[in-house]
Amino acid sequence: MDQDNVLKSVSRSFYLSLRFLPASMREPVSLGYLMARFSDTIADAPGLSSEQRLSWLEELRLILQGRRNGFSSDPETLASAFSHPGEKVLAARAEELIEKYRAIPAAPREHLFEVLLTILHGQSWDLRAFSGGPFACKTAEDLLRYTYWVAGSVGEFWTKTAFTLLGEGFAPPDRATEMLMSGRKLGQALQLVNILRDLHEDLPAGRCYLPADEMKEAGWNGEEMPPLIALEPVFEKWTGVCRQFLEEADDYVRKVRDSRIRFCTRLPRLLAGKTIDLIEEAGVERVVSERIKISRGDVFRSSVRALFF
Repeated sequence: MDQDNVLKSVSRSFYLSLRFLPASMREPVSLGYLMARFSDTIADAPGLSSEQRLSWLEELRLILQGRRNGFSSDPETLASAFSHPGEKVLAARAEELIEKYRAIPAAPREHLFEVLLTILHGQSWDLRAFSGGPFACKTAEDLLRYTYWVAGSVGEFWTKTAFTLLGEGFAPPDRATEMLMSGRKLGQALQLVNILRDLHEDLPAGRCYLPADEMKEAGWNGEEMPPLIALEPVFEKWTGVCRQFLEEADDYVRKVRDSRIRFCTRLPRLLAGKTIDLIEEAGVERVVSERIKISRGDVFRSSVRALFF
């Protein structure tokens, strides 16, 4: 498998940033991204029913656990469910991804195993959560737990892998515990950015990740999608939580000794911070009606800032 070309086909921006990583870390992180992207593609596949998506995710979990040798159906049959050319290629090469996963050294493979199982749990929970209605999260705890499963765990994986492969060349070993916590919060913040930014798509589709109990407290009657008057205070709370988590991640970046990893860590933090700025500036009424997106100029300026931090 030409892993770089597959990675480039499904995420050019992530492909470009991964090229900065030290070689020893680039392989497990790239493979982890591709496998998580494969499972996420299955979870979101419009051409498959929820039951079919859950079945494919369960098979992947059993394969990672060593309880199955391969998929019961050829992954190439998934291609028809995907519209993105890169995702079609990714599905067709799924068995090769599994073989590469089995071949990497034991220590980074253990970290990869842990994060992939956590992500799969979150993706399966997501599919089941909406089976009973438009609200996935009843409480703030539900939302934070979900953001940990699908993104906070990735921050932990990044940190554990870097310490395992680079040791004190990555960061001071005596700060590992606090870095795991702030790495987790950085991942959760990135997922919260996605949730807030995607309100314009999710709400019309009858999906909402913001906590239902908070919207009821703000005046929502619980019988239909919440109006702006109930959504606004909840929206403001969670943009604040997101910003707090991002600010805590700044200390994480400062502790990273390797300049290449520091760049790859700080860039998504800066882009997320700029996106939250735009989301807050736009306000809930615009956010629920249009996509808020940073400009290419902002991406370039953030890249320069990350590089010369």
